[in-house]
Amino acid sequence: MNASTSKRRGIFVALLEDHPVIIGLAIRLILMFALPALMDDGLLLQGVRYTDIDYDVFTDAAFHAAHGRSPYARHTYRYTPFLAKLLALPLEYGSDGGSGGLWGAVFSMRYFGKIIFCIADVICGYIIVVLRRKKRITSGANNQHVNNGDKRGWKNIIDLSPELKDALWWLYNPLPINICTRGSAESLVVLLPVLATVAIADMYQSRPSLETRWRGGTLQIMARACFAGIIHGIGIHAKLYPVIYTISFMANFSRQQQQREMLARKGSKKQNSKDDVGWRYLLSEQMQFIGRCFCCDDPSKSEGISTFPWKHPMQILVLAMFWVQRLLFTMSSILFLVVSLGTVGILTYLAVYYYGQEALDEGLLYHFQRVDHRHNYSMYWYWIYLARGRAEIALSQLAEKAAENASISASAWGYIPLIPQVLILGFSSLGIAPYDLSFALFCQTFAFVAFNKVITAQYFTWYLCLLPLCSDSVDWKSKDMYLSLGMLIVSIITWLLSAFSLEMLGWKSHRQVWMASLFFFIANVNLLRSIVNGYKKSKREAQPLSQPGEGWAVKLKES
Repeated sequence: MNASTSKRRGIFVALLEDHPVIIGLAIRLILMFALPALMDDGLLLQGVRYTDIDYDVFTDAAFHAAHGRSPYARHTYRYTPFLAKLLALPLEYGSDGGSGGLWGAVFSMRYFGKIIFCIADVICGYIIVVLRRKKRITSGANNQHVNNGDKRGWKNIIDLSPELKDALWWLYNPLPINICTRGSAESLVVLLPVLATVAIADMYQSRPSLETRWRGGTLQIMARACFAGIIHGIGIHAKLYPVIYTISFMANFSRQQQQREMLARKGSKKQNSKDDVGWRYLLSEQMQFIGRCFCCDDPSKSEGISTFPWKHPMQILVLAMFWVQRLLFTMSSILFLVVSLGTVGILTYLAVYYYGQEALDEGLLYHFQRVDHRHNYSMYWYWIYLARGRAEIALSQLAEKAAENASISASAWGYIPLIPQVLILGFSSLGIAPYDLSFALFCQTFAFVAFNKVITAQYFTWYLCLLPLCSDSVDWKSKDMYLSLGMLIVSIITWLLSAFSLEMLGWKSHRQVWMASLFFFIANVNLLRSIVNGYKKSKREAQPLSQPGEGWAVKLKES
């Protein structure tokens, strides 16, 4: 940008665009120091606490770890013990925050963990900015923005540059700023490993030279698969839920490797590219090489784009075998799986070795059966609340049999949300992830959170950190999208008002909160439908190595 344009935008906007990482970190650190001083210490609001209660759990567990005890001595600490060891560094190295000055505050237990979380959150924002700019450069849309100085009023305000939009997605987003400055560890233990794995998987070379043929290109993919597997394993150990991404990463690495092999066989010969018309076209690539079976008509008579062969069991079987082969029997996908499992196994073994069985039970197995009705956006919270009530009544009456039945009933209800989650996970992992990894991970996470038994505010960041990576592939300006977003906003407001009446005013509005949770669930599912329908299949970013699915379709033909 030239000097006159920068002057017209103003110094403030120019700083936001040119230094998003520095300003994003500064905003977080200022709020991290200021808001707890105003609210936790009662200088501004009495009885309203800014720091998350989980941060007290972290610091208490760190205190136990620093004095040679198990961090699980702190009740409700259900995270990896290595997080507590990290936060215990100031105590282990002799700093207890008693010394004055800036360094004394930085290395005090009150602020040290928050600073780590804020830095991790800014790194997440930086990864998002880098990946978005890389996609813009790859698609050739990096320099399309022109700031029209003739615009007036709000039109000039919303005419933002691509660089500022990239930063607004996360670095200047109030939600992640609020969550990390309150002392939530999501950015460190969840979002950073997930985004780092996506970044590593996305690190393919745009135009590989002839020197990087099968041997060099494939070895480079395998090295990235191993590195990504280590990061992915750390994420699974720290927070169990990233395990749902494993199949998607495997499928994506597998496709990259097979594309490289296909390109090496063809040498430098370029193919005529044609427009990608979406998932059905990708499916037809696979189906056109499957021969006729006992229930099929002559394939040569079929016209148009093939769809899923619902009425042809032999084709379905062959297609399923093909998917299993391409997913599990390429070296890069196998390496990713083995390294991921190995990393999880090593970290879990070390945790159990140093802190006993409790590290496995509280840090990992607990998350398989977690149920909590407090501050829960999920529609299942009311059933959990009633089931716990029945169990407590049964126990108070010394009816152990009834208490056991109530507990079994609650756990049986807990498996219902797994059905739609598994279906969406399978479709997105095998049908979308090989071609558009970011969009597949976003759909998986969005559905996982919407159908989960427990939903807190931190869970929203799980898919919001992935949305910027695929937002340009979704049509946000359709009427259906506007209605879906409006419905979601209304559902959030409805839930907050009903929850405020229950938590703050003490009204007996449990059923109202439950109805608001149902409304919120419906709005989320409806929004996911709009996002999938608004996915720009015909304008999706083309893979640089070959046509989408080319290598796999030919491999199926050869087999």
